[in-house]
Amino acid sequence: MIIKAKNKEMSEKLSLIIKRWSSVQQFDTQFLDICTCESYEKGRIVMSMTVEQRHCNGLGTLHGGSIATLIDVISTFAIISTNLDDINPGVSIELSTKYSTAAPEGRKIYIVSSTYKQGRNLAFTETTIYLDSEDSGLVVAKGSHTKFLPIKPKF
Repeated sequence: MIIKAKNKEMSEKLSLIIKRWSSVQQFDTQFLDICTCESYEKGRIVMSMTVEQRHCNGLGTLHGGSIATLIDVISTFAIISTNLDDINPGVSIELSTKYSTAAPEGRKIYIVSSTYKQGRNLAFTETTIYLDSEDSGLVVAKGSHTKFLPIKPKF
């Protein structure tokens, strides 16, 4: 994964986290391997990728399941970015997706995710996937994701 970030220390931490995450062969690895981290800051991350055939439906556009997975995975990194020293990806308790525009194979998409509230036990995110650029106004999908953050012992 390519990480374009201004803060070298944060870039190195995020790179290490993503590398560890990707080292375990799991379903979402196929997306992380082709994503580029365009920018991130505490609680917000922007990733991009080119839509590949393996992520498409029979119509040659990004499959709804692929979109939901991207919302799940990238919003988890938005949560993780709130504290790169104390990683707590949590577990999903709600994922909602609204689809609005097709993303054809070969086109670039931008996944913009923000953590808008994080408490002791729950984190809430919003994610928008844009076609061609973050500023295009062409929204492929919007999603919300709520995660339970396991309670850590106080010792």
